Amino acid sequence: MANKENLNNLMQRQFDEHEIDYTAEILDYAIQEVLERNELGLFLIAKEDDRVIGFAAISYAWTLEHGGKSAWLDELYVLPEYRDRGVGSVLLGAVTEEVRREGCRAVDLEVEEEHCRAERLYERKGFKRLRRSRWVKSLHKE
Repeated sequence: MANKENLNNLMQRQFDEHEIDYTAEILDYAIQEVLERNELGLFLIAKEDDRVIGFAAISYAWTLEHGGKSAWLDELYVLPEYRDRGVGSVLLGAVTEEVRREGCRAVDLEVEEEHCRAERLYERKGFKRLRRSRWVKSLHKE
């Protein structure tokens, strides 16, 4: 079972590493809601001994493009000292199997331009690059 404190710590570390703006309150709320409401998504964690060393965060959506329920791989993160050991690959395989069991028809994700290592992982696991750019409009007050 994913522990809220472990997830929060890892996500903060990832967001800081990737220079993603966030507030602790919004991150805490987002994690709590997914932990309490399975229909929103799920978290998978990777552990070595008793230490959480990585996680995947999945959100669910109903999309016309995929003809039904799909999964958005919101985050996939492995602590730097555990990278290049296959942890990300194992997490991604677990994500695929879990969302398939949940009835998802596809898994979508995005990769920032400077993360070519991640792109190679996704290509090896059968993901295909789409020809589009992502846009967003924030609706919460800053």
